[in-house]
Amino acid sequence: MSNIRTRLWLQFGCVGAALFAAANFWLSLVPVDISPLEEVDRNPASKVTSADVPTLTRFELTEAVARPLFSPTRREFEPQTPVVEEQPQLITPPSSTEIGTPSFSLHGTRNIQSRPAALISFGDQSQAEWYEVGQSIDGWQLVSVRPDGVSVIKADVSHDVQLYQPSDMQNAPR
Repeated sequence: MSNIRTRLWLQFGCVGAALFAAANFWLSLVPVDISPLEEVDRNPASKVTSADVPTLTRFELTEAVARPLFSPTRREFEPQTPVVEEQPQLITPPSSTEIGTPSFSLHGTRNIQSRPAALISFGDQSQAEWYEVGQSIDGWQLVSVRPDGVSVIKADVSHDVQLYQPSDMQNAPR
């Protein structure tokens, strides 16, 4: 019985191979037309009318990264409000007489690892803080720190604040 099945499979295989060969032979005889159907315009976008063009929006990669698609904590889309730029108003800088003197008190200076700093407090405030060169102190920018005082600048007006009063200079450490 297995001999009959083997013969049947062999016969079906031969018939299938013959049909496959005949189909390939027939396809090889049919000429293939490779000529274009019509004259193709070199710029296919020129045939598209403006009504067919979808509205394109500006895609920003930062938005896609900020809101990953498959994250369980994905944020909802929040449309950005347009930024309205205001016309800059011309502000005249105050004169040196309007600026006055700094309203802070200098309590000490230090220079640790080439980083000078000044110990400064405001008015009657008991807590003083250390400020380094370049930081802003009540609108004044700290320009330099010396052992005997500091220099500050505000709107092109510079001012030197001395650590010791001129009468106390004889007692100042050197």
